[in-house]
Amino acid sequence: MSEKLGILAIGHGSKLPYNKGIVESVANNIAKKHTDVVVKVGFMNMNEPTIEDALASFAGTGVTIIAAVPVFLASGVHITQDIPKILGFKDGSEKTTIKLDGKDITIVYGKPLGGDELISDLVFKRAQEAL
Repeated sequence: MSEKLGILAIGHGSKLPYNKGIVESVANNIAKKHTDVVVKVGFMNMNEPTIEDALASFAGTGVTIIAAVPVFLASGVHITQDIPKILGFKDGSEKTTIKLDGKDITIVYGKPLGGDELISDLVFKRAQEAL
């Protein structure tokens, strides 16, 4: 059986609507490029859907594995403690399961965006735009 991938793009959440829109835009861009992937958005706080609600929304989609990826630049307490706790990870694990549609679905935890070359290229692009 081949895996059907779900991606949960996780945002911090903000009182400013623009911040929610950025995370949604990232998720929409992924979904447009990868039409065979089910992409959802969840927020740690201040916005909806919550991470828990977003996970539940994968029900009925047929996903067999979910990659939960924080749309954060760097690792910090939210990445290392808060989000793993919300996702139900135990003792530093980056893998767990949830029940969806009566089946155990694996959730794996991705790293934050970090210093990837694509981020560096984007910073350079923004510098050029500012000039």
